[in-house]
Amino acid sequence: MASAASPDEAAKRRALAEAAEWFAEWQAGELSATERQRWQAWRDANDTHRWAWQQVEGVSRRFTEHLDEDERQTADSVISTARQRRQGRRHLFGGLVTLALVSVLTAALWQSTPLPRLVQQWSADYHTATGEVTRIVLEDGTQVWLSSASALNVDYDQAQRRLALVAGEVLIETGKDTERPFYLDTRSARLTPLGTRFSVGEQPSGELLAVFDGAVAIQTLGDAQHASQRQVVNAGQQAHYAADRIGELTPAEGRREAWANGILLAENMSLKSFVATLSRHHRGRLEVDPAVANLTLLGAFPLDDLERTLNMVETTLPVKVRRVMPWWIKIEAGEASSSEE
Repeated sequence: MASAASPDEAAKRRALAEAAEWFAEWQAGELSATERQRWQAWRDANDTHRWAWQQVEGVSRRFTEHLDEDERQTADSVISTARQRRQGRRHLFGGLVTLALVSVLTAALWQSTPLPRLVQQWSADYHTATGEVTRIVLEDGTQVWLSSASALNVDYDQAQRRLALVAGEVLIETGKDTERPFYLDTRSARLTPLGTRFSVGEQPSGELLAVFDGAVAIQTLGDAQHASQRQVVNAGQQAHYAADRIGELTPAEGRREAWANGILLAENMSLKSFVATLSRHHRGRLEVDPAVANLTLLGAFPLDDLERTLNMVETTLPVKVRRVMPWWIKIEAGEASSSEE
């Protein structure tokens, strides 16, 4: 049985539905001066309305800028259908067409975008903004470092100590409590640490556990085609895993805990991976030209000082940093590298 939505989530859903209705009116191009004033009054009524309108506008922009091919086709189909229904049947069905249009847009916004995930993050016990890293000390002495754009729930009771990673990445040093077992639940598995220090973070195709002290047992959730799997990861090891599999054990990378000290530790790290990691700690668009994506970096770079880090990259590698727009930075081949080609 599904749990009822929280008051905050319900308010956001209502605001999204209303924002979608206004968006449909704008798309139809038939707003009168009076209706525009009504729209502006609705938008400025409270922070939730402003947030909802920003989401609608943001999703609209991403239709052509950031969605992958499948998502773009879905988004285009939604808008195309909405326009056809509104333009072709407006006078015949009136309010029913608007209702159908709003339903389609709201469903697309809620299900085909990160909005449900964002609501989960905002309502989590602990969450961080992009670029923020925070340290939390729990009642048993457990220390938790929450990385950029991450969220965590804490559920301690008399029988157990349970954390749940909602999004992002976390570094944990467990406190001592011989009476209650400690668990960390992720989207793909339950992790059981044994007096340890470890990190776990989301990856494009699953999650990555790195253990620095003690040991951690991975128990995957499994799925309809795959049974649950179990693997103990010891200090100095790391493993990629998903709900249906656990990858091979490899040496733990120092950068998996260095971020807690504000450092991006590159150990023969490709520029592509470096930029992807750096992007998670800064707003805006940061990308690398494929021509230099496989160049490797070695060193320690400050996560909280983007300008300094980019300057260090320029002096270390034959690349140049180009600011396409104030919020869009691209790393390209430098003059020496380009002339060599």
